[in-house]
Amino acid sequence: MSEPIDINSKKTIPSIKTNKFDKSLVLSNLEQNILSHWDTWGKFQQTWTNRAYKTFKDLDKYIVMMYLLRNFWQNLSSKFNYLSLDEFYALEEVKLDKINLIRISEELNIPKETIRRKVNELQKDNILARDGKRITFNRKGIEFQKPIDTIELLSTFIEKKSKMMHGNEWFGEALEKEEIKSFIKKYFTVVWLRYFKMQIPFLIRHRDTFEDLETWIVWGNIALNHQYHLHKASEKNLIKEEIKINNYYRNVTNIRTNRGINASSISDISRIPRATVIRKLKWLSNQDVIKKNKFLEYQMKSKGKLNKKINENFMLNQDYVAEFLTDIFDYMKNSNFKL
Repeated sequence: MSEPIDINSKKTIPSIKTNKFDKSLVLSNLEQNILSHWDTWGKFQQTWTNRAYKTFKDLDKYIVMMYLLRNFWQNLSSKFNYLSLDEFYALEEVKLDKINLIRISEELNIPKETIRRKVNELQKDNILARDGKRITFNRKGIEFQKPIDTIELLSTFIEKKSKMMHGNEWFGEALEKEEIKSFIKKYFTVVWLRYFKMQIPFLIRHRDTFEDLETWIVWGNIALNHQYHLHKASEKNLIKEEIKINNYYRNVTNIRTNRGINASSISDISRIPRATVIRKLKWLSNQDVIKKNKFLEYQMKSKGKLNKKINENFMLNQDYVAEFLTDIFDYMKNSNFKL
């Protein structure tokens, strides 16, 4: 039986062959290389969220836009259709019918009135137009979030994970960055649908934990500093216990650092206004997950109850990343998708 073909594009979305990768093998490999893995993942997320904040100055608005475009790509996929990067960004408009604000609110765990306000703001910015339950992204709205830098960033990340898997008989040869980048561009809506399915829940989990994403970004800059020092200490054999998935976050919070990171540096890196950064630092201090040293720099603390929830997120994130990578590796190695 032949594979379904969309009558407009004549493009086939191939099925994955039966020799799919086992996600547990990918997850196990990530856990065996937990320090280097989370070093690259942390830097990837920091760069991506900083760019998103710079563009929108409002990450809730960005999540709403991500969700709407994800639905469009999901509709394409359900019709066995896909578009390349060039084809998608050549569209004059993207129409989404029967938009339900209550459903969006429930899935994103954002109040309905906030969703309505963000959609209205996007309309005011001439990114989309709303007519009843229909939303239409115009040319500006489509181009506004063209992810050229993110494709570059994600290709580097996938390449590093591929090299990490290389050497395992079940995986085969490592993938090269230019090969990955070309694949993403050719099968853009397929890959980006999968990417958003990882990223949207990732952002929602952190929003729920930290009450807003700006606070998470501020905390993340402090955590990355600790993560860097943990990696360096491990290289010098200064860690008393073997770093594993179940003790990783505890070791990140407990690693001793002479210096932390100050509010001005966090503001410069994240592009969040310094006054906002200071307000978020105060909240984090009240939650007992950070402390200020004699240099007026901020470091992590392990005592705060919020750390339990953060660690739970960390474990979930690990699983989501493994699932995303498994799908991408399957697309590139075990399907009929060809460059």
